[in-house]
Amino acid sequence: MKISLLHPGWQTNEIVWATGYIWSGANYLVNGELIDYFTGAEKLSDFIELLSKANGQFSVIIKSSDEIWAATDRLRNYPLFYTYSNEQYIISDDCYTLGADKPDLQLDIMTVNSFLSSGYVINNNTLIKDIYQVEAGSYIVLGDTFKSGFYYNPCIPGITDKNFNTLSEELAELISVVFNNHLKALHDKFLAVPLSGGFDSRLIATMCARYHPENLLCYTYGAENNPEVNPAREVAKRLRLKWINIIYDSALISGYINDDIFKSYYPFASNLSSMFFMQEYFAVKYLKENNLIPDNTVFVPGFSGDVLAGNHLTPEMKKHKNRDQISTIIYKEFFGLIKLNRQDKSEITELIKLGLPANECDTWKVIESWDRKERQAKFVVNSARIFSFFGYDYIVPLWDNRLADFFSDLPFEMKLNKKLYDSVLTNVIFKEFNINLDTEINPLPAVKTFQRFKGKIKPILPDSLRHRFIHYKSPILYDEITRLMTEDLGASNVLKPAQTNYYNSYITQWYLAKTRELLNI
Repeated sequence: MKISLLHPGWQTNEIVWATGYIWSGANYLVNGELIDYFTGAEKLSDFIELLSKANGQFSVIIKSSDEIWAATDRLRNYPLFYTYSNEQYIISDDCYTLGADKPDLQLDIMTVNSFLSSGYVINNNTLIKDIYQVEAGSYIVLGDTFKSGFYYNPCIPGITDKNFNTLSEELAELISVVFNNHLKALHDKFLAVPLSGGFDSRLIATMCARYHPENLLCYTYGAENNPEVNPAREVAKRLRLKWINIIYDSALISGYINDDIFKSYYPFASNLSSMFFMQEYFAVKYLKENNLIPDNTVFVPGFSGDVLAGNHLTPEMKKHKNRDQISTIIYKEFFGLIKLNRQDKSEITELIKLGLPANECDTWKVIESWDRKERQAKFVVNSARIFSFFGYDYIVPLWDNRLADFFSDLPFEMKLNKKLYDSVLTNVIFKEFNINLDTEINPLPAVKTFQRFKGKIKPILPDSLRHRFIHYKSPILYDEITRLMTEDLGASNVLKPAQTNYYNSYITQWYLAKTRELLNI
């Protein structure tokens, strides 16, 4: 068995390899303390128990006798991959390394279709046959036989019976406690906060204003007419936080495809399993190259309070559904970048079904659990790889176990349209800091319902009507960024997305083409 770790941040005592942090008391367990935390695992059951209690962002590998145990945190912040080659298991943080050890690499057509239609590969698969990933919230055992399991499964029956007012008070207090813990532990770090016009990043900025107002920079990025700029500027002004706007224009993005930095970034971020993001790339690169942030900067993005709070839920999800129906709902919600034929759709829905929790649970909890393990881990949170690539740490405090577990216990009615979350933010936290704005970008429930209605009818409308619902100019210049990718491939080699402004489709297709070239497959 072989352990091959290429990326910075790993610590080891030659028995345990670990990266990231675990929250403990008033501090982060990092480096040697993180190693010590897992060193006490003598049996697999000990390892699973330690994983179940661990609150943080981490990956860990343990050599135990003639086995290797490995796991990632609930969101797979530091991806791990494994394969069986030359009569041994190999585990690595770099999927390309595993590919180099295998002759006759082949793309897995089913996972390719999953990737092209969603932006990520589902379950424990990668784009390459016989190379696998450790799933979020799971562990694997490599030895004479292969074993795997999930140490974390939020899809359990039962919800709280507390009333709205009590839960509002508890959530407001819990948010304060969680952020106080994290931000005080980072008292000697410089913080960078991506600030948009939405509620999640505003909450991050507000908590920073309360607990870490010094040595901090808020930043917004995008085209000159980006509608996020005015609310972000106003929030930063009222919170008295330093803020800058990074304007995306043709000069900033020109020639990026041939830039050596970009050529190193996209395989690092994608790792043959996830779409690399470009929206933050130019902003972080700009901050670094212009010395606007120091080397000890920790980024604090707003992933993904809205999802935890219930933003993806629809009234239909409250109804009881069987596993086939749930798989179909998930496909319709998350797999729409390109149009697939009936056979390809059927194969993907079967893959989705394989990845659903095995135990019986409410339909909406099953969907949320799948979303956390797949889309949030491999797509949304994976986009934070941009910070790691440029040499910075990051934390995602809204996914702290205490907050995630709180939201898991809420009844459907308090999560639909983010009812409890938005109420606590607007009526308690934002009100205290006077940052409820007269014109909010965050849509009201009625607007969300109309948006869902538009989403349902757009596919059946004629082109002459459908284009009226589509915004063709991207506020973060994704139209220009992806146009350069299309030109690089040649327009005739690019599949038409399900909708013209599904810019992620161009990124996934460009990445797949470059992967074929790089790996000669």
